[in-house]
Amino acid sequence: MTDTALRDSPITLDRRLLLGETDYQVTVFPTEDQRLDLCIVSSDGDGQVVSEISGSLAPGDLAGLTDVLASTLAGLIAMTGTPHPSPARPPAERGRAPNRGARWAPADDERLRARYAAGAAQAELATELGRTTGGIRARLEHLGEIPPGGRWRPPRTDPPESP
Repeated sequence: MTDTALRDSPITLDRRLLLGETDYQVTVFPTEDQRLDLCIVSSDGDGQVVSEISGSLAPGDLAGLTDVLASTLAGLIAMTGTPHPSPARPPAERGRAPNRGARWAPADDERLRARYAAGAAQAELATELGRTTGGIRARLEHLGEIPPGGRWRPPRTDPPESP
């Protein structure tokens, strides 16, 4: 992303993820010096803060930082003997969605809304649009189709058919 693109279209992210009993709040805001301020706070089921990490990131360094953080955290897990459900795989081994991180076009938004309304599954939409399932969910939240942290598909409110 160029400095001009960052200045003209600031990245702002406010995301909540629930993994098991741990609640993660992720926020990212642009700074005046063309960097991104990141804060991740995890809390337990009682709302007590478990961990917090924050810092300022250069957009051009995000890919490298992803590898460094994944490797470092995997090493810390091994050193501390912390149980981990599945070993981290290096990013090169993971399948990368072709449009991951790319700007959404209005036509993509329209297609996403239409396919979601038609009942398409999250994985199906991710494959069709070349995005991750998290990216699909985040975009539907951004478009107001799903409330933040809400259910993928709300229960139907259609009246039952009469015989």
